[in-house]
Amino acid sequence: MIPEKVAPRLTFQLPGQWLALDPRDPAAAQEVDAAVRETVGVADDAALARRRLRESLTRAVDAARAADAHGFFVCLELAPEVRLPVSLTVHAPSGMRMTPAIGTSPRAVLATLQASFAELAVEGIDTATRLDGPRASMLRLERVREELVEENGESAVVTSLEVEYWFAVPGSKNVVLALFASPLGELRNALRNLFDSIALAASFGPEAGEA
Repeated sequence: MIPEKVAPRLTFQLPGQWLALDPRDPAAAQEVDAAVRETVGVADDAALARRRLRESLTRAVDAARAADAHGFFVCLELAPEVRLPVSLTVHAPSGMRMTPAIGTSPRAVLATLQASFAELAVEGIDTATRLDGPRASMLRLERVREELVEENGESAVVTSLEVEYWFAVPGSKNVVLALFASPLGELRNALRNLFDSIALAASFGPEAGEA
């Protein structure tokens, strides 16, 4: 009997300390709360920061659950004493297989993906950028959002950032999405550089049955 072929899994080298969560687990909400307290602290003057981060991570967990994500990670510490509120969701969206006529080269797959995003006017398509790492190729899209947050009678406009990396799965017409999110959208350039460095170092592992 020939074993079923399993697509290679996308893996990342995440700097610092990250918490891995299963978005399908009901206990994920409690783990998010714990991660928020560890990242921001419990001081009274950090209440707004905790709320921003908790809401951001909760939305990310909910989106990961809805998308049937197979990986969700929260950054606890980027480096010693350096805490950064960032999440990473990884999943292979269903129905995202490119047309059979394009071949399986990453260039062809990503070009078709970008063209389809442009036709659909996907949010962030104006930021679309092709990136090629030593072991994977991807299409990057960015989205910056602003919202009004009220806390203790005070209001403030906060900016959040989402950066998508659509990876072409080697030897196939499929793609895998890695979504980085942070409530610190005002640090867009610095965060994008960090996310790029992680995405460009990502790689696809061997298929089942291979060494």
